[in-house]
Amino acid sequence: MAFLDNSGDIILDAVLTDVGRKRMAEGNFRISQFALGDDEVDYGLYNKNHPSGSAYYDLEILQTPVLEAFTKTNANINYGLVSFNGNLNLLYLPTAKVVGSTSKELAPAGNNQQFLTSSIFYLSANSTTDTELTTQIGKSYYRGITNTNSVVFIETGISSSAENPPRTRGLRNRTTYIVGNDLMDSNFDVSVDTRFIVGVQGPSAATSNWTGDMSSGGSGPDFTLQLAGTTTPSTNRIGIDHYKTAIVSGIPNLLQADEHDSWKKLSTINGPPAAITAIALVPSADLYSSAASYSLYGKIAQDLFGDGNTYDYIDTIVYVVGKTTGVSVQVPFRIVRKR
Repeated sequence: MAFLDNSGDIILDAVLTDVGRKRMAEGNFRISQFALGDDEVDYGLYNKNHPSGSAYYDLEILQTPVLEAFTKTNANINYGLVSFNGNLNLLYLPTAKVVGSTSKELAPAGNNQQFLTSSIFYLSANSTTDTELTTQIGKSYYRGITNTNSVVFIETGISSSAENPPRTRGLRNRTTYIVGNDLMDSNFDVSVDTRFIVGVQGPSAATSNWTGDMSSGGSGPDFTLQLAGTTTPSTNRIGIDHYKTAIVSGIPNLLQADEHDSWKKLSTINGPPAAITAIALVPSADLYSSAASYSLYGKIAQDLFGDGNTYDYIDTIVYVVGKTTGVSVQVPFRIVRKR
């Protein structure tokens, strides 16, 4: 890891990976895609009160050393730049949030929602572990071989601490800021480590529904989630070793605001909503009964709940990215097997 001095001329630093050098040697090296990011930029350095005037507002940012190009194939951009088709009139950009909590207060689909346990989502590797996790943390808190109804929900939309712009009854602001600016994600990339996860399920767009009017005299929430068939992750789209990507659908989030703010118990996005999706994971059969992978990639014989029972587990991160807006979120999972 190193930095480049960019206090003078702008520097382009490009480094080929081992695969890139191999293809260049073979004469078939071609750049077909590229991505831009601003991981090293601290926008807090932008100074609108600089005594020398507007030309110097961003001087400190421009003179901040930039990261040297990575040589590892598993290096990726955490904060990628997107163009939104050149739309220069955008006032607000969407974000993505995991609908997860340690209580059932925020439960948009009843017992279908998987809940956080110690800041992580549990995935059981076999039926024996299912039985034990039901006792220890409750059936709605994990997904497993026999407990296949629990999913992790992810919401997108415009969210800010000041609730500006606000969510509205009738979803007027959703039409203006989301639909009108093409900020609706109809599909999401779900990237998983295929050493541990072999299948991904998402909502069926044709049979799922996410709408509701919580105001006095309103119809109340109408949440229907139907999972589509299991998709096998294929192409590696994030550049991390062993990761491959499956595509899941997004459902239009049509939950309206109401005069009592009842909708806030059903949503993590406090402004105009865009979409909601759900992910369910299928663990590799290698993790059902053998301790080999747990010993190599995780922990074995751990007393996770202080009850004397021991478990093997592997922690892994799932990356979810909106295909239209590029909003992203990382979801931590723990795959568990009772010994």
